[in-house]
Amino acid sequence: MGFCVLGPLSVTHQGRDITPTAPKVRQVLAFLLVRRNQIVQVSEFVDELWGSHPPDSAMTTLQTYIYKLRKDTLDPSGLARLHTQPSGYLLDVADDRIDVCGFERLSRQGRLALENGDPLRASELLSEALELWRGQALLGVTAGEILSAHVTRLEENRLRTLEMHIEADMRLGRYQELISELKVLVYAYPLHERFHGDLMTALNRSGRRYEALEVYRQLRGVLIDELGLEPSSSMQRLHQSLLSADSADPVRGGQAPVRSRQTPAGPRQAPPVAATVRYAATLTVPAQLPPDISDFTGHADSLREVRQILAECQDNSTTARVVSICGMAGVGKTTLALHAAHIDRAQYPDGQLFADLRGASATPTPQTDILAGFLRAVGVPEHQIPPSLEERSNLFRTWSNGRRVLVVLDDARAASQVTALLPATPRCTVMITSREGLQSLPGVQTVKLGVMKQAEGVELLGRIIGTNRVAAEREQAERIVDLYGNLPLALRCVGARLAAARTWPLRKMAALIESGPAPLDQLRFAEFDVRADYDDTYFRLDPHDRSALRLLSLLPPQEFTAATAAGLLGSATDAVEAQLIRLVSCHLLDVTSDGTDGIHYEMHKLTRLYARERLNREFIHPEMSLPTQQGHPA
Repeated sequence: MGFCVLGPLSVTHQGRDITPTAPKVRQVLAFLLVRRNQIVQVSEFVDELWGSHPPDSAMTTLQTYIYKLRKDTLDPSGLARLHTQPSGYLLDVADDRIDVCGFERLSRQGRLALENGDPLRASELLSEALELWRGQALLGVTAGEILSAHVTRLEENRLRTLEMHIEADMRLGRYQELISELKVLVYAYPLHERFHGDLMTALNRSGRRYEALEVYRQLRGVLIDELGLEPSSSMQRLHQSLLSADSADPVRGGQAPVRSRQTPAGPRQAPPVAATVRYAATLTVPAQLPPDISDFTGHADSLREVRQILAECQDNSTTARVVSICGMAGVGKTTLALHAAHIDRAQYPDGQLFADLRGASATPTPQTDILAGFLRAVGVPEHQIPPSLEERSNLFRTWSNGRRVLVVLDDARAASQVTALLPATPRCTVMITSREGLQSLPGVQTVKLGVMKQAEGVELLGRIIGTNRVAAEREQAERIVDLYGNLPLALRCVGARLAAARTWPLRKMAALIESGPAPLDQLRFAEFDVRADYDDTYFRLDPHDRSALRLLSLLPPQEFTAATAAGLLGSATDAVEAQLIRLVSCHLLDVTSDGTDGIHYEMHKLTRLYARERLNREFIHPEMSLPTQQGHPA
């Protein structure tokens, strides 16, 4: 193996260790390896190496690191080729020269063997995959935000492979052999319920039920102390089965069942779907809605529209009602959806389910994980939850058939992210929040949520910091609301700051917003970060659309047409119109009217501030996104 990242970074050639010793060069090599066979943009290198404060010499310094990497490591070894691209670099590495490729291949083969009912083969493959790990991924390498995310991904894959390996050994009846390993894992991951559940099962099936009950007691204590939560319903059911001596695989004579490695028992067969659903129905009614917002303010028209859609008669329909609440980041989509859901929750006596799809993030929640959570919530035992997305979706639809259920799906990126999560009965309702709208989802009714009215924004500010305080400086409160374009998230952030600084007059905050060099800096407090929300949307844009958004911030803060934008961008009006529509679909622009000279567009104040920041940043540090202006990379 030439390159090793599953542990300390290592490069070996003909028995010699040729790993770079300089920290930054090691960081560059590690970044290229985790993004192997892909172009890494120069701007990504700069963000990784220096974060938000790159030196003026960043471009030259990066070229030096690339030169050292080529000269001392790559060219002498011939293990990989580093190609210079117009916008960055690409490291061409064969799969058999890097350990992570072998790990991913073996893990994938092990998963397929497990799904195909061959736990013995799965255990062998997964064990071989785990043996490639020599410690924490990229141990000893300084990691910035981007590389840290890749390290986290590798560690998550390792954990998932470990879970599958334990599952395979459990199916083979190797309970006693697993106890020591599971005790170590429980200690290392004190909040990981699956490891605790596996340890409880292994102990019980080894004739040590008292110890299994003690594991549950300790887990429950940690969850309550750390998170204020009870164990999940599946853990509670496992605990109850131990208390009633009603385990799924009862122990005979206090001895664990012995199964030959050469003649393993086949996988336990799950009961038919109908039996599973009948069993689940007797256990619990899910009530997963997060708490309502106690100071919900404004959006009366939108709330009325959502509730009207929910109340519409579905007598002639064969599908569930689906309503999509869309709007720009921070406009209050989730708040509105939860408020409407709580008001009408009594209309759904068979349960309310909630899932955060994390569509705006770089790592959306897999649909398989969401469906597993739904099935656990409605009472399906863990070992009866099927492995594939299609089977889980079928089982969920079977359970929901004939029931009145409300499903709230928060932060969807696209229709493809929700189709497997929809119940298939007209008595059910689905509410989806999304920044980009879900027009391609058949039958969806869309409610577009705009910013607050000024009076509503002032009222919200008063509910956060106190009505007396706002009444004493009403004009300054209106000034703050106007400065941040009536955006609820921005007002909650500035309200939280004012609530923490009780002695601050509102005029001081307004002056700070107006006089500060970066107004968005005032919108980062506690868990609030408006700039980060914009980043999530911005970095999903096509590079040409990013460029258009930045340049559009130079237009006067009034409505504009595609022809006006085309004059600024130097492109044909038809091409610019397509770009503007894409920005509208992401709620980075708004369509205001269709005048005699065509459709008019408008950019929200905070969007303009953000786009101007991006433009200024690239003007000050052009090498971060336009390296060709300084010459091609080395």
